[in-house]
Amino acid sequence: MESRTRSLLVTTALSFGLLVAALEVPAHAQNAKVEAAAKALQKKAMEEDYLVTEFAKAKEKLDKAIAACGTDKCPPALRAQLHRDLGVVQVGGLNDKVAGQAAFVEAIKLDPAIALDKDVATKEITAVFEAAKKGGAPGPGPGPGPGPGPAKGPSGDFIHVPVPAQLVRTSVPVYAEYAGEEKLVKVIARYKAFGMTEYKQFELQKMGEKGWGGQSPCGDVQTGDFLYYIQGFNAENDPVATAGSRAEPYKVSVKAQPVAEPPHLPNQPAPTQCADTGDCPPDFPGCKKPKGPETGPSGKPEGEACLEDSECASSQCKKDKGADPLDKGVCTAPEGAKPKYRKFWVGLQLGFDFSFVPSGDDVCKIHPTNATDADRGGLPVNDTGYYCVDNGADYPTRPSGDPESLKQNYSIEFPSANNNKVQGGLAPATFRILASADYGITRNILIGGRVGLVVNTYPGAEGGIDGKGFSAPIHLEARGTYLFGQGLEKESGITPYVFFGAGISNWDARVGIQVREIDGASKKNRPVDAWYLGGPGFIGFGGGVRLNVNQRLAIPLGVRMALALGNGVLPALSPELGIQYGF
Repeated sequence: MESRTRSLLVTTALSFGLLVAALEVPAHAQNAKVEAAAKALQKKAMEEDYLVTEFAKAKEKLDKAIAACGTDKCPPALRAQLHRDLGVVQVGGLNDKVAGQAAFVEAIKLDPAIALDKDVATKEITAVFEAAKKGGAPGPGPGPGPGPGPAKGPSGDFIHVPVPAQLVRTSVPVYAEYAGEEKLVKVIARYKAFGMTEYKQFELQKMGEKGWGGQSPCGDVQTGDFLYYIQGFNAENDPVATAGSRAEPYKVSVKAQPVAEPPHLPNQPAPTQCADTGDCPPDFPGCKKPKGPETGPSGKPEGEACLEDSECASSQCKKDKGADPLDKGVCTAPEGAKPKYRKFWVGLQLGFDFSFVPSGDDVCKIHPTNATDADRGGLPVNDTGYYCVDNGADYPTRPSGDPESLKQNYSIEFPSANNNKVQGGLAPATFRILASADYGITRNILIGGRVGLVVNTYPGAEGGIDGKGFSAPIHLEARGTYLFGQGLEKESGITPYVFFGAGISNWDARVGIQVREIDGASKKNRPVDAWYLGGPGFIGFGGGVRLNVNQRLAIPLGVRMALALGNGVLPALSPELGIQYGF
């Protein structure tokens, strides 16, 4: 009997053991499956999403893994790693130190020996992790921080409470009250939504005595964190008030599901969600802009003062190299944009020429027809190219075969000691009245020409007969001009320029001299003009400033250095004044 009882007890125990084992095998198998899935999510979150800055996606995968593990479906060590990695994403990616430290605290509770991964640890992440180990408070974060009640922002001159969360593709309302003493004429919020590479802006309107409020473009509000800070400007467009900054912005969590209490501006309805334009966040690298009208502000036109690219309609705020971020720049046209300037320009210029004439002796004396070298008969003795004129007629008269025609030439003292000489140097020359036409092939480069009348030229005839100078008192020139800076797009102010030209014209310079004439035993001095004939070809270059009255009207003031070619080289300096009109 005792043997049968013992056998029954053993059989019962074995059956119960087999039943327990049969129940435990599926449970262990199920936990192993959850553990494997959690590890796979952890690997994708940290080795793929986090490394390519897809921080919101990394957080989503880690949250999913933590939820799947629960409190008992994964080993404590794995659950600790998941919370640790979540803290890394919160601090290093989403810039939320409060949530990051909470995740680190949970990780340390599960595994006190847990450490940061050296491949992703930064000074900021390490500081928050060490604070979690010590049980201290986290450093200041970009968000409003925990706790109810109004509070100032991260720093600044406005009293502002950011909304904690907003629905995706729904405008983020921003309301702030100015607490400073400066008079503000404009307040803006600079923002950067998830996926954006640069800050944009929207303007806040005056609301009440001290309030300013506005809403962001709804299309820019994408799932992730919406960062922004506030700036106030005075009448001189100087930033004199701030709340938050680029380094410490406000943060709004953008969610895919509606928030419990939709945020709104004071006494205004909550903004509504705008239509989905696709999965591509705004301004994300490699993404194309959606078709349709822009959701953001148009920005400042070209030429206006700016601080950032986002202020300009062209998205280009040009500043001097090495300028401080708060220094003003100028909105410029984007590359490839349609030119916004007048291309065709006509004008009128006045030029005053001063020539550098050479020195010369016996500049009025000519060779008689019976000279030894018959080829030089009737030509001036001097080799410098001067021709003398007395009262508008050539002096002396050229030999004509009549003995009387030689008397004037023979009466000139030769060689002369102190008379009939040109010392050389700068001498007044011609005066030019020129019409111009130019075409702007770019905003900085013009090509064109000038044609006009030359006044105060050589009045005699013998120089033209000898092939010197240019017989017609005209000016023909082709030239190119380069305008610095904004060039033709500049609406007002001063634009420096340089130019180069070439053509044909008169380049005649006059010098008054004394000639001593001998008549028997008597001598007398005779005042005459010695003319140097340059040209007919010339090249010229110079520069000056263009006074822009507006985009249609300009006044060029410049100086040209010309080299007249043909009768040697005659340098000439020419101040120029003009007026130009653009079409």
